[in-house]
Order: sequence, then structure tokens, then C-alpha cells
Amino acid sequence: MSVILYLFYAVLIVSTSRILIRLLLSLTYNLTRSKEETKIFPKISIVVPAFNEAKTIKNCIKSLQRLDYPNFEIIVIDDGSSDNTFEVASQCKCAKVLRQKNQGKPNALNNGILHSSGEIILTVDADTELEKSALGPIAKRFSVNSKLGAVAGNVKVKREPTIINTIQSAEYATGINLVRKGQSVLGTVMVVPGPVAALKKEAIERIGFFSDDTFAEDFDITVKILKAGYEIEYEEDSLAYTDTPKNTEDLIKQRRRWYRGMLQVLDKHKNMYFNRKYGVVGLFGIPNLWFDTIAPFLNIGFLFVTLLTWMITGEFSVSLFGVIVYLSISLALGIIGLSLEPKPEKRNYLALPLLLFYNMFLDGIRIMSLTEETVSILMDWEKPKR
Repeated sequence: MSVILYLFYAVLIVSTSRILIRLLLSLTYNLTRSKEETKIFPKISIVVPAFNEAKTIKNCIKSLQRLDYPNFEIIVIDDGSSDNTFEVASQCKCAKVLRQKNQGKPNALNNGILHSSGEIILTVDADTELEKSALGPIAKRFSVNSKLGAVAGNVKVKREPTIINTIQSAEYATGINLVRKGQSVLGTVMVVPGPVAALKKEAIERIGFFSDDTFAEDFDITVKILKAGYEIEYEEDSLAYTDTPKNTEDLIKQRRRWYRGMLQVLDKHKNMYFNRKYGVVGLFGIPNLWFDTIAPFLNIGFLFVTLLTWMITGEFSVSLFGVIVYLSISLALGIIGLSLEPKPEKRNYLALPLLLFYNMFLDGIRIMSLTEETVSILMDWEKPKR
């Protein structure tokens, strides 16, 4: 019985330690931020890849036109759309609109980069709208750190009056963005997200542009930039509002693509694992992502050990205490994480209890994705319904 109890507390300590470390790093990020505005304005080329985005491309370009920044250009790449994306985008006279045969998002991005003239490339998804002040904080990041190869922006969910939209909004704030804050303190943000990713053009050319051999081209190019010796940071004041899946089917498709893409990139760069040559990225960043791939099994293990502890020892209070501690710390992390966000939304606080069940749902998708990738089940890139 003592062995089961020790195992129970070991799993509890590992799980809560990860949460507390994440919180500590995130607090450090907010406490060490400089509020001074930039006085240097390098040219930024905004590249928007678009495939069948006639319903969203106009609002995306309009948001870019309104940007409060003195030196930028807009380049839209229509990736062989079968709808009137090209025609709608061409009506926006301030944007350079190019058309290519359908070759996929990575090649569309590369085409846009080849036609750009800026020092910094900002990729923006066609279903995303940027905050008016999004570019200044990015320019400041690059101006104060010459080692910087990329900056990840703050992706938020476009507001809709649905439960699934609210839960995803809370997830982005307390999960995805909070993690990037912690990684930014170490200069090793592991994913610069497609909706708002700022990349130094010099770094892109050095590492050989975007690749199309994984489902996660944004994660892949991030790792390649880190691998080349650059640092990558997160900028919470560079806000982008993106469309998210509106139903369970599209959510599963999106996350399968994310998780399988992550596994593909980790396998592609497996020579970085615990490799001192790559510094913090090799010793902490990549191994931590591998830990995330097995985290669903750890979560299931925690529930199993909890149940086993109760069944064998008969001490239900011990199991209940451990679960309450873990859930309380998770809830506290969510509340603090939301409070640290610029422009926090009240609805996200109400969604925090639902995240506990939502994360179990995501764990199931992770396990499914890992199984599919292990046995090499084919999967197509599927767009969500508009």
C-alpha cells in the first residue's frame, strides 16, 4: 500500500511542479517587460497565404490597412483558390496580390517572401485580423535584440456567442499564450503561430525557407531558426484575432493536424534532443515538447493511480485530497494567466472549470494522433467550414 501511495504522490508532484514552473516563468515575463515605445521602424512585409478564403480575406486585408506603423507592405498569395478569393483580394488596391497554382501553404509563403522587400516578414492567416498597434511591439523586439530570429504574436479568438468559442478563447489565453510567455523568458519560444509570426528575413534565407514535409510548417520553421542559433521571443501586445473551429468535427480535424505535425517536426529534428550544441532548446525546449506528447498518458496515469490508491488503501480522503490540490492549482494558474493577459475577457474566467473537461477531450485527440502517426495513417489537410 505504501508503494501505491508513493506513486500517487510522485505523479501529483510531477504534474503540479510543471504547472508551478510555467506560472513562475510567465510572471517573470510580465515583470521584466519594458514599456518604452520603439523609435526604429524596419520595413515589415506582411505575407498572407490564402486558399478559398473569399469570405474572410477582405476583412483581413482591411485590418492590415489600418495598422498604425509607418513602413510596411501587404502581399497576398492566392494558392490556386477555386472560389473568388483572388478577385476579392485584388479589389484592395493597397495590397500586392499574386496568384499561383495550388502548391500548399508553405510554398505560398515562400512565394510571398521572394516578392517581399522588408527586413522582417510577418505571416498572417487569411482568417485573421490584426490589432491596429500590432507591428510596433514587434519592431521593438527586433531593435533591442540582434540575436532575435523571430517573434510570436498573441493569438486571440474572434468572439462568437457559443460555448466552444468561449472555451477555445480561455484555452488560448491560459494554455498556449501562457506557455509562450515562459518560453520567451528563455529565448526559446517553440512555435511562432501562423496567424501572427514575425520572422527575420535573413534568418529565413539562412535556414532555407518554409518546408512542406510536415503538417506544421510554422513549428518546423521555428525549430530551424532556433537550430541556426537565433533566439525567439513572444510579444503579448502584438494582438491577432483569428477564426477557430465552430464545431467538434472541425476542432478534431484541426488538432489532429497540429498534433501530428508536431510529432513529424520532433522526429525530423531528433538530433537536437538533449544536445548541448543547441543550448536551452536542445536541453529543455525539445524534450519538454516530447513530454507534452506523453502528457495525456501521464494524466490518465494520475487518474488510474488515484483510483488504485482508493481501491487498495481504502483511504478515499487521500485520493480526494490529491485531486483537489491538482485541480486547485490548475484553476489558480488559469485565473492568474487570464489576469496577466492584455485585454482579458470576463467570459474566459467563467470557462475555466469547463477547461478541465475540455483538456481531457484534447488528451484523447493527442492519443489518437500519436497512434495514427505511429502506424503512418494517411491524412489530408482539411479546411474548416466557413
